[in-house]
Amino acid sequence: MKIVMNSQSNDLLNEFLRLSKNNNVEIINAKTEKFLFDCISVGDVSAFIIDNSSEYSQKAIDFIKKKHSYIPVVIIGKQEIDKINNADIYIPLIKDIPYFYSLLTRNVINYEKNFKSLQRLTIKISNKIEFGDCMYDPNIRTLFYQGHEINKFSEKAGGIVEILAANYGKLVRKELILEKIWLKSDYFSSRSMDVYVTNIRKILAEHKISMKIKSVSKSGLILE
Repeated sequence: MKIVMNSQSNDLLNEFLRLSKNNNVEIINAKTEKFLFDCISVGDVSAFIIDNSSEYSQKAIDFIKKKHSYIPVVIIGKQEIDKINNADIYIPLIKDIPYFYSLLTRNVINYEKNFKSLQRLTIKISNKIEFGDCMYDPNIRTLFYQGHEINKFSEKAGGIVEILAANYGKLVRKELILEKIWLKSDYFSSRSMDVYVTNIRKILAEHKISMKIKSVSKSGLILE
């Protein structure tokens, strides 16, 4: 497990570095703003730990979620999670650092376990995706059914099909689709996505393809 940690506390960082040696965890000390954003650009980590007392914490969180939607952001500090936009896990600072360390790593492990199957969404899928009796080729944005070409999609519609097909039978958060395709998650983008999903459903129905895009209230979409 590799964790990028941004904290202004030398004592906390040093203790985390000491504890990580015996737990197969690599702690990367990203104390400066430049180094932290360099780490975010690269990605390839299990989690980012951000101190919410940092003046650039929100900027860092937004950048992480834009670049790597399924890498968890752990906020440490006194502010509650619902007051911090886009953070995934909130852990209040406590004096017992070994316990705090175990609590944090356990949360990251659980997060990875829940979303590991969706982590491929953080990279561009270039191979053909087979699901059910269908195949989707993202390079030409074309859907095939039982070997026959069905439809060539626009960039946004193709992006939706690509993400859902790559995670066939699994729930995908609407926010993730919006972040990956529209690069933002707001009311108007969400309404636009709903129109595209409706059109994709019509195409599946017109060609008598039995699979459907199911909406799960307040959660996301499942292609099944």
